[in-house]
Amino acid sequence: MSVDLATSSLKRMLLALGRGVVLAVLGLLLTSCASDNDLPTYEVLVTDPVSFEVNGISGELLTNVEAHLNAMAVISKKRVFFYRREIEETARRALRAYGYYHPSIEIKMPARDNESDRVVHLTIAQGKPLYVRYCTMEILGDGAQYQVFNDLLAQSQIKSYAILNHGAYEDLKNKIHQNALALGMFDGRFISSRIMVYQDQNMADIELIYDSGKRYRFGTITMDEETQKLYRPSQTLQNFHEGDEFATSTVNSFVSALNQTNYYNAVDVRPNTDELKDYTVPVEMHLERRPNNLMRLGVGYNTDEGLRLLAEWNKPLLNDRGDSLAMLTTLTLETQEAQFIYKIPRKNPNLDYYTLNASQAHTELNDTNSNRSQLAAHYIANMTGNWRRDYALRLEYEDYSQGSEDGYALNLIPAVKFTRRESSGGFDPSRGYSLSLEALGASSAWGSDNDFVQINALYRGQIAPTDNTRFLFRLEQGATFGPDSLVVPPSLRYFAGGDNSIRGFNYRSRAPHQTDGSGLKGARYITTGTVEFQFPCGITNSRLALFLDAGLATDNYDSDVSDNLLYGPGIGYRFLSPYGIVRVDIAMGIQRNSDERDYNLHFAFGPEF
Repeated sequence: MSVDLATSSLKRMLLALGRGVVLAVLGLLLTSCASDNDLPTYEVLVTDPVSFEVNGISGELLTNVEAHLNAMAVISKKRVFFYRREIEETARRALRAYGYYHPSIEIKMPARDNESDRVVHLTIAQGKPLYVRYCTMEILGDGAQYQVFNDLLAQSQIKSYAILNHGAYEDLKNKIHQNALALGMFDGRFISSRIMVYQDQNMADIELIYDSGKRYRFGTITMDEETQKLYRPSQTLQNFHEGDEFATSTVNSFVSALNQTNYYNAVDVRPNTDELKDYTVPVEMHLERRPNNLMRLGVGYNTDEGLRLLAEWNKPLLNDRGDSLAMLTTLTLETQEAQFIYKIPRKNPNLDYYTLNASQAHTELNDTNSNRSQLAAHYIANMTGNWRRDYALRLEYEDYSQGSEDGYALNLIPAVKFTRRESSGGFDPSRGYSLSLEALGASSAWGSDNDFVQINALYRGQIAPTDNTRFLFRLEQGATFGPDSLVVPPSLRYFAGGDNSIRGFNYRSRAPHQTDGSGLKGARYITTGTVEFQFPCGITNSRLALFLDAGLATDNYDSDVSDNLLYGPGIGYRFLSPYGIVRVDIAMGIQRNSDERDYNLHFAFGPEF
């Protein structure tokens, strides 16, 4: 009996094995005969997708519900009736995020027999929200000493007796952790972070406890040999030392300063959190040098000078001291200028340095024909205070004709210029101002051909009464004193008119005339000002502007103000592009006690100040 059973079992095993071999061989044959093109492909296209319309709620609730519904996979109208429960649950999740756990949701499906009806209507009554009953939030460790965490907790929407908001809760958690990392508290973690919801009581309790741990300090800076060499001229920019408390903002400002030098094509400075030791974090730095020769070509246009061509050649890092060389040529129909600038860092290549300048300029505009050559030495100091200080000594030779007047002058001119700028940031700041003050002069006692002192001041300001309106102000004042104040070279005389002076008049077209009436002479004084109001016009990223420019260039305020005061009222358009502000203005030029009217179109591109 046992032999028969064994024989029967053996036969069944052999038959099964045979069938398996046959199937495997058939499979291999089919596979070898098939190609990728023979495989069936399926592309699912929903030709009748449904959309959603939500009623009964508004504001953030409506926005969140719509966002959740639109994030669902596209649903065909033919199948939407199977998704009623999923649609309702999606809407409930969106409402719970804002603390509404007991909504009433009515869903109306599209009509089956109407092909054009593909809208799912949701009518929602949000119900009563859940309120936070007990809210326990605490910062432990070194973070407890920093006001930034106290401010985060105080300003958060998460507090007792407030409506539960899951988004605000997650946002607060993220901000706490990110601020801890930014301050070098790399061991920070949440000991407890939980929301306990009691739906039957419409209440929730929150417990949020964060242990920041100990704040780390800067460790050593590590860099490769090439970076060490490239870093030498920028070492004075380092704003932290080993042992200082770590802060991401410190690292970021250091990187920004390195980029401003224009020495480097790439700057990479980062804390190495994989090598934390004894509560110090090492910093890795890598610098990539910019090319030895940089060329730049540019084309521009403005209504003052017309077409403008620019060519620039830079050699950014000549030696270990950080010297650099720039050569710049600008060409317009009226002016041509070439400049040579050699820069020598002193303590800080961005804020404290010397420059040696040489330039040659030709101007042929209105009644001015001038050739000016200049050699200059500058010291730029901006290490302390809010003012940028430029101390200069210039040697200038100018050969000119101004109207019927011909002459030349060689002057040694010491000059000092203070500038200051503050802004809320961007091309279109909500507030800001710039101020420039300059004094220069020459004396025959130093071998100069002219005796004079000149003072120049320029103020520009901007404020925003509302998010999309702007008030702009500009005031310019210049004056020349001394025995030769009336006969200084044309480059030191004043002329009014143009985009940045009095719109409505051509560029530098208004000034006192020669005594024989042959042409413009240029002025001893200038006073101009602008008031402008910008307001929305219904076009995206656009504003209209109403403005009034006024002022004059004169040799004598007493005699000229009553007769020669100039006005430039007008209207303009402003387009706020990602790269700057495009300004188009139409202005009328009016001179007191004159019936003559000039009309000018002005175009400019760039920041307001």
